[in-house]
Amino acid sequence: MRVTRDVEGYVRRPTLLVLASLLTLTACATDPAVQDARDHVDRVADQLTGYDPWIPEDVGYYLTREEEYVTVLDVSGDGHGDPGRVRIKVRGKDRTPRPPIGLSDTPSPAAAVFLCFDLKVIQPPRAVHSRVRKKDRRVNVTEIGCPESVPPRSFRPPARLPAETHSWLKKHLPTTLDLDAARRAVRGLDLDPRIRQDIAEHDGKIGIALREPDGNCLFARVWPATVQVWSPWRPWAPPVLPAERACSAAQAASGYSY
Repeated sequence: MRVTRDVEGYVRRPTLLVLASLLTLTACATDPAVQDARDHVDRVADQLTGYDPWIPEDVGYYLTREEEYVTVLDVSGDGHGDPGRVRIKVRGKDRTPRPPIGLSDTPSPAAAVFLCFDLKVIQPPRAVHSRVRKKDRRVNVTEIGCPESVPPRSFRPPARLPAETHSWLKKHLPTTLDLDAARRAVRGLDLDPRIRQDIAEHDGKIGIALREPDGNCLFARVWPATVQVWSPWRPWAPPVLPAERACSAAQAASGYSY
């Protein structure tokens, strides 16, 4: 039987239930291990409202950091037409305090259960250049039967620019309009292939734009005897989704910030 609720805990159940099912649900509702699992999934649901942009591999990676309690079975969605879906298995444990045990006693393991859930992110339609805030999103949580023979997913860490990128570019970029040398300097960073690189000459300057999958961008530009490296994002800029921030070599060559 499927049980659906939103992140605030509202529960919708089928209206036609046999007495045995009602008794089972009542028992489960009072089971501390079951409640612990549901508390965990509520925390996961709250997390899901904050991912912007929605990159399935990154979402899955962060959720697997709680591997003691959460097993990720699937992550999908594009953050727009399909804002995001997650299927997880959650381990719940009876955390009821127990009396101290004697030296000769063997502690009994706490009862544990495994429950599975589908979580779907719901967000309102977004106007052009307006940002959907965390509080505008909600997550529908549906309790499902745990699928058999579905292995847990594994995920690569998010693609990030190395911490030394800024200093590396300042040191290794040429101080002449040598496009090949600029490309060699960027190759020396050995960047994750998921980071988009745009390197080109525009209006007598070389522009370098390095864009992480979540929209974060680093610019550099070169012209005779000068190298500049900067992040174009400004906190006072109009709200734009990270995934929609422009990040091109032409903008870098022009000295653009947004």
